[in-house]
Amino acid sequence: MPLSETEYNTIFEKISEGKSLASCLREIPCSFGKFYDGLENNIKLNESYVRARRHQSEASQSLILKCVTDVLEGRLDPNAARVAIDALKWNAAKLHPAIYADKGLLGHTDGNSPTEITVRWASKPKELKDVSESTEPMELPE
Repeated sequence: MPLSETEYNTIFEKISEGKSLASCLREIPCSFGKFYDGLENNIKLNESYVRARRHQSEASQSLILKCVTDVLEGRLDPNAARVAIDALKWNAAKLHPAIYADKGLLGHTDGNSPTEITVRWASKPKELKDVSESTEPMELPE
């Protein structure tokens, strides 16, 4: 029997608060397959799920701030906090990359347009020619 819209909304609310999908499905109980089957042809539920995952990244940020406060007040070891914060940052970046991903990474492309990369050398090796003003592609030696 498929999940009801009320059950989906309850799951989405718990995910928004920071709980994992697996823990939410264990409470019902429901399999991942059954959960995703219900989302497959329902645009409204799909959008709600995406929104819940983005809110889940905000919950990760709240936990990061709690860790920082706990370290500053002496309730948490700084090294334990560092491990927890790194995991929470990674999770937030995966759930909501537009906001929390490292900005130094190359942007997402549609897969059809080339990515332009500019390489600048601190000192010019003898085997490379000066291409600083050139816009032409060049072959690099292997």
